[in-house]
Amino acid sequence: MPFNKDIHFNRHILVVINPKKEEQVALNKAIRLAEQLGSTITALVRKKHATPKLLEKLNKKLSVATKQGISAAVEISEETNLLRAIVRSQYDKGFGWLVKEPHSPSIKDHIFLSDDWKLLRSSRCPVFMVHDDNPWEDGSPLLFCVNANPKASKHQELNARVLKVGLLLAKVGNGQRHLVSAYPSLMQGGSGKDQVPKLLEAQYRAACKKMLTKHTIPDNQIHIDQGPPELLIPQVAEEIQAKLVVLGTAARSGLQGILLGNTAEQILSRLKTDILVLPPE
Repeated sequence: MPFNKDIHFNRHILVVINPKKEEQVALNKAIRLAEQLGSTITALVRKKHATPKLLEKLNKKLSVATKQGISAAVEISEETNLLRAIVRSQYDKGFGWLVKEPHSPSIKDHIFLSDDWKLLRSSRCPVFMVHDDNPWEDGSPLLFCVNANPKASKHQELNARVLKVGLLLAKVGNGQRHLVSAYPSLMQGGSGKDQVPKLLEAQYRAACKKMLTKHTIPDNQIHIDQGPPELLIPQVAEEIQAKLVVLGTAARSGLQGILLGNTAEQILSRLKTDILVLPPE
């Protein structure tokens, strides 16, 4: 289903090219996304990786996209550091989407922040992490992650954005819509009447339905359970075989962020599917 171009939406896509890969799965998925959303595409390559062979391959792929009516180009960055190259390009051109393959974890990631964690904290636009070339816009399950705590008003704006973008993508791809929210376990939240699991589940389910307003998601597609969200979300995603997971992040900075991390960042290494991470507007 084509995207309604009358709706205001930043459709400019920045794709980070992985020079180590023969097949550019992020670019392939960005092209399909551009077809649906009416987007433009810019493929970002650092100068040190801009070999004639790679540029020829990119230009060939983008020329096919251009024939399909997609405005596409290659940007060669002078920056040697990938994160700086991405942030500078975002700042200069105001992209609405960033599409890339996940960073391959290394030993130093256990000591320092990984590149993807740093990216989620600095990106001005949604970050679409692409694991493989499998399509999600074919009626597949999509999972929207929210914090349905009735007392957490600070998350309301982020929840609204997750649902707005998630429901849009589900409409475009005719996807099956699923919603997940985790409530704290007894050890996480203390004790008392409000911590009775059945009561908490009912409160969170009611909060989820209230968020949906004009939209309807069947009860069996609203997943409420106790535990840390960074564990529950990958579990639900695997159970329903979700092709895309949409969640928001209010990234911490400083020492607290280094020690605790953020839900979106911790989920990156646990999910085996595509993930769209939305920063606050």
